[in-house]
Amino acid sequence: MSDFWISCGHHLLDRGAGGGLVVTDEFLKAYFVRPELTPPADACVAERALHAAVLTEPRRPVDDGEIAAIADPDARENWRFVLAFRGLLLAHPTLEAAYLALMRGGAISLPPLFVNQLAHVVLRNALDGCDDPFVLRAAELFFRPQRITLHEQSLLAADEEKIAGANPAPLSPLVSMLGVPTEAQIDVLTDDNADSYWQRSDMFDMALDLTGGRHGLAALAQAMARWISHLLAVEVSIEPVTELRDA
Repeated sequence: MSDFWISCGHHLLDRGAGGGLVVTDEFLKAYFVRPELTPPADACVAERALHAAVLTEPRRPVDDGEIAAIADPDARENWRFVLAFRGLLLAHPTLEAAYLALMRGGAISLPPLFVNQLAHVVLRNALDGCDDPFVLRAAELFFRPQRITLHEQSLLAADEEKIAGANPAPLSPLVSMLGVPTEAQIDVLTDDNADSYWQRSDMFDMALDLTGGRHGLAALAQAMARWISHLLAVEVSIEPVTELRDA
């Protein structure tokens, strides 16, 4: 069984008795070493001190005064967001419980980036052991914004971030249709190239055919069922249909 979605950091987490993901110091450190929080060369003493302190002790309490002492307003904002995210994770026994609390808590104050990353790693746990690249690619719709387009009577979904930008000299009809930069390589996932998904899963560079009656929608239905079962312990059967029946 090949691994997938290494970038979500699932390998840095522990698993509880019920199979849920348990936060670790290593997982928290992965956020503290992100470029948004790494102090630049001209960072103030307070910013450098805070960064060094949380790398040494990732669960260390941080008071408002330490944040206010940071000279760069962008850095202050970044620290407040990441510490709020840390607080959410540490307040619950598993990442799954944290996600459910976030969804049930009303207005979400965290940036979408954190919500998507949390969904990413929880979904990686929910799909652990899945050997169908179509289900895994369909599950990317849960945490990666997509661009949906019609092409030759097919409904295709491609990763929005991957295809963002203009391309004056497209290399293929698909690249031209999606507006993919020249250096990007986008392939539609098919039975013939499905095995390559394992090596490409963190590149998000495979488009999914969501045309009614084809494998993509059935794969999305399976991903949705696994997600519901994992988070809510409710077994459901989801069937994609191309027209209403007994409406």
